[in-house]
Amino acid sequence: MKKAIVFAGGGAKGAYEAGFIKAIHEAQMDYQIVTGTSIGALNACLLAQKDIDVLLHLWENIEEKDVFEGGLPDLSFDFDHMLDQSHLVISFFKNYMKEKGADITPLKHLIRQLLNEDKLLQSSIDFGLCTVQFPSLKPLYITKEEMPRQHIYDYLLASASCFPLFPIHRFQDQAYIDGGYYDNVPIDLALAMGADEVLVIDMSYPVKHSHYLHRPHIHYTYPTVELSGFMDFSKESIQRSLRLGYQQGQKAMNKYVGHKYTFLPFQTVLFEKTYQNILLTERYIRQYTKSSSQDHLYQQFLEAHFQEPLQKEDYLYILLDWICEILGRDESYVYQFDIFVHDLLQDFQEYLQKDFSVLLNGDLHILKHMNNKGIVGIILHFLLYPEHDKIGNERLMTLFDKQYVIAQLIKMIYIEEKQGSL
Repeated sequence: MKKAIVFAGGGAKGAYEAGFIKAIHEAQMDYQIVTGTSIGALNACLLAQKDIDVLLHLWENIEEKDVFEGGLPDLSFDFDHMLDQSHLVISFFKNYMKEKGADITPLKHLIRQLLNEDKLLQSSIDFGLCTVQFPSLKPLYITKEEMPRQHIYDYLLASASCFPLFPIHRFQDQAYIDGGYYDNVPIDLALAMGADEVLVIDMSYPVKHSHYLHRPHIHYTYPTVELSGFMDFSKESIQRSLRLGYQQGQKAMNKYVGHKYTFLPFQTVLFEKTYQNILLTERYIRQYTKSSSQDHLYQQFLEAHFQEPLQKEDYLYILLDWICEILGRDESYVYQFDIFVHDLLQDFQEYLQKDFSVLLNGDLHILKHMNNKGIVGIILHFLLYPEHDKIGNERLMTLFDKQYVIAQLIKMIYIEEKQGSL
């Protein structure tokens, strides 16, 4: 039985893969094959060399100057920012036209420094990458056994030649560009190399190979939050990607839980109660709206789960995600459920009080112009003190279904916490 890990390309997003690798390493996951494209090929190569510490040190310390000579301008695709930085844009692209690509001499030196041909070729871990021939755009999948020793470096650089930003890489009378132009997540290569099980570390959503989702022998992972930019090598962004990758890796190893936001594993009666409550709410909404069509509320859960099948516990995790979004919580932080609950109740403390003043008088117009926290808070107050509700449960449930189920969860948390049964 051969297990493979597949690494996507993505420039600075490679820090996410490094965080994921750290989680895999801590879990002592066994694997025999690694494949990758572009920066994913470099990460895979270091994994095949068994240079985990080297890989982590690289991503914990990498800076823009380690990739580009003179650095890369902090360009924004926002039009106003482009105008503000026009002098940088013109300067950069004049150099690009002259040199046929940015000066990536530091990256070349870095790859040369990291690559150890002896370690790679003697390793028991098979390694392969994807690059693309230019100008034919013919893809090339190649394994370490097929690479002449003196050109392993060239193939790594070829796979990462993100033309037109990076220059085309030429060797042996052939030009190459980034493998991402054909296959940014080389699952097919891993399967061709004999993999029976595959762990995929994609770095985008929608995923590159959706036809491989939900296959019993393929564990397809991807970030549930947006990663920083392709060329964003700022310290803050790299550290954030490292944390997010580590969290997603820990989830893949069943060490952490949650969907978009991350929690240490916890047990609570809320898993079952939340699921049953949502089913009941969906039924009430169908009755009130006299509709038998697919539930709008269910669709919101499905969308939040990236159209993946929902398990019972996912309903609670998604509600916690929505609460975190409303409260502006840090998505790269690992939360402890009991502390999270304490902070949550503090955030909604004013709405939990019976003497909280609600001056709506049945006016939905005022409620609609509140922010999400305000809407959830008002509904929460009405659920706890229905005698204060001048709008009506049915209208709240149908017009604010998402905020309604969030308020229901906070109410359940409040009651269970008071009873000590959470």
